[in-house]
Amino acid sequence: MINAVATLRAQLDEMLKESGHTDPSFDAGRWLNWWLNNPLPALGGARPITLLDTPEGLGTVATILAQTQSGAYA
Repeated sequence: MINAVATLRAQLDEMLKESGHTDPSFDAGRWLNWWLNNPLPALGGARPITLLDTPEGLGTVATILAQTQSGAYA
């Protein structure tokens, strides 16, 4: 699961870079930890962290994370 979190952190960092995010007070690691541990409607109320033990689950979580950039939820 540690590698999955690292993968998502790298994805988040890239998303922030692409969006031009420059707020130095934003703690991406802290936000990601919060996001992973809270229920998401896009997952039927499940917490994303519970899906990180399989490649398919990681893919699902990564897709939903990417969708947060545009505000789109599938």
